[in-house]
Parts: sequence; structure tokens; C-alpha cells
Amino acid sequence: MFPVPRQAAVDALCSREADIRALPNETLVIHGREDRVIPLGNALTLADWIPNAQLHVFGKCGHWTQIEHAARFARLVGDFLAEVV
Repeated sequence: MFPVPRQAAVDALCSREADIRALPNETLVIHGREDRVIPLGNALTLADWIPNAQLHVFGKCGHWTQIEHAARFARLVGDFLAEVV
């Protein structure tokens, strides 16, 4: 995804697929449909791998969902936390 040598540093920060698949927690995955930094496919993969995941994709939104849709983002996260706590 990133040019050398940046990709190696990013890979070192990544969790193993097996560890992600083993997450027992309710998880909210949020992504911007027009994100040009991290492809939407990454969020789809996370939502598929995490057994208790919910996925929300904001349309007309790039990489900064929490800024581009601040009020909707805050409501979504607040509602999610109210349900799982």
C-alpha cells in the first residue's frame, strides 16, 4: 500500500489475522466510502474477520469520518457504546 520503506514500518504495526479473528468484543468498524488512504476493502475484511463486528460506511466521506461527519460519527459511537456497556 505504501512505497518502500514505509510499508515495512506499517506491516510491523499490524495485528496478525488470527489475533483479529479471535477478538471476542463487540466491535464497531467505521470507514469513509471515498477514503483514498485506506481502501474500503480493509474495513470489509475487518468486519468479516471479527465475529462480533458491526460495520458502518459513511458515504461522501474520505479518511476522516470523525471530522467530515462529526455529529453523525459521535451519535453512532455513542449509541454503540450505550448498547455494549
